[in-house]
Parts: sequence; structure tokens; C-alpha cells
Amino acid sequence: MKLSDVTSLAKACRVTETLTILSLPGNLLDDPAVRILATGLAENSTVTALDLSHNKIADRGVKAIARLLDGPSVLMSLNLADNAVHADGGRYVGRGLRGNCSLQHLNLRLNRLGDEGGRMLLDGALDNQTLVSLNLSCNALDFSSAQAACAVLATDQSGLRSLDLSGNLLSEEAGRILLDTVSSGSRLTSLDLRLNQVLAETVASIEEMCKRNVASQAEQRAATAADSIGA
Repeated sequence: MKLSDVTSLAKACRVTETLTILSLPGNLLDDPAVRILATGLAENSTVTALDLSHNKIADRGVKAIARLLDGPSVLMSLNLADNAVHADGGRYVGRGLRGNCSLQHLNLRLNRLGDEGGRMLLDGALDNQTLVSLNLSCNALDFSSAQAACAVLATDQSGLRSLDLSGNLLSEEAGRILLDTVSSGSRLTSLDLRLNQVLAETVASIEEMCKRNVASQAEQRAATAADSIGA
């Protein structure tokens, strides 16, 4: 996509009253293009889903997108999969998550966060209450990221239910602390640890705990519905 096209799109985002989904995967968007687009989205109050996957976005571009989260944002879904986001990008996104009250689904799979970037992003998620699903697969995450994920899952205010950490560098030790957290009252219903260095039995135990959480939450919803009918 040419910069002139992105500029026109940014202008349209400023004035539209109907656009709710903006999907631009595979358009060779780089940092300058995304920064232009972000100027339009900053004045938009209708777009709730933004897909910028499979582009060439690096840390500066992500910084512009992250600023959209740290304010009166209406974004509920953000897909940045398969870009070139490094550790600084993880820090920017984490900063945006801290004050965000709208985002529910975040996908950063197939980037280059590294363990430090993953940790900083998850540190930001610690203060977030709206995020439901987070995909950080294939980002070279390691033990520090696993510790940060455990901190998020252990908080009562966290709404996180689905976490994808597949295809990383997580060890059995990381798997064990995640298992301990999920077994200690976490409300997580899906934790993907495939293609790591975590033992199969540990992965199976985590999957079993997540299934129990699914069943427990279904029972709670049923009980709440019955109470409301009775009232």
C-alpha cells in the first residue's frame, strides 16, 4: 500500500461514523505508513477491530498503535501477528495495556519480542482488566515471560481466559510454575504450551486444569441464570 493510499485512509478514519472493522493484512505496511494511519485512528470512535497482521511493522509503528490503547480507546481486537516487533515494541504495548479499558483480544504471534519484550508486555497486562485472549506464540519467550504470565493469572482482577505461548523457549521449570498458578485458583480456560521444552505430562496437567475451569465457569453461569429466572 502506498503512503498516499494510507494518508487517504487515515483521513477517512477521522470522519467515518460506520466503519467498525479495519483489516489490512499483507499490505507491506511499514512504520511510516502505520504512524500515518494511527493519526486517523486517534480521532476515530467506531473501529473496534484492527488487523495489521503479515506486514512489516516494527517498534516505531507499534509505538504509534500502542498510543491508541492508552486513552479513550474503543478497540476491542488488535492483530499484529507476523510483523517485526522486538522488545521495545513489547514495552510500548505493555504501557498501552496498563490504562486500556476496551481491548479484549490481542495477537502478537510470529514476532521477535524475545524474553524481555514478552516480560514487559505481560507486566503491562498485570494492570489490565479487559483482556480476554492473548497470543504470544513464536516470540522466543523464556522463563521471565512465564513468571510475568503467572503474575497476571494470579491476580483477581485479570479477565484473561486464553493464553497462547506455543512455539517459544519455555523450559519444564517454566511449565511447572504455570501449572502451579493454573492449579491455584486461576480462571484460565486455555493455555497452549505446544512446541516448547515442557514435558508432555505437565502440558496434560495444565490442559486438565483448564478443562475443569471451563466446566466450573459453565456451572456458575447456569446457576446465575437460574437465580435470575427465579427472581
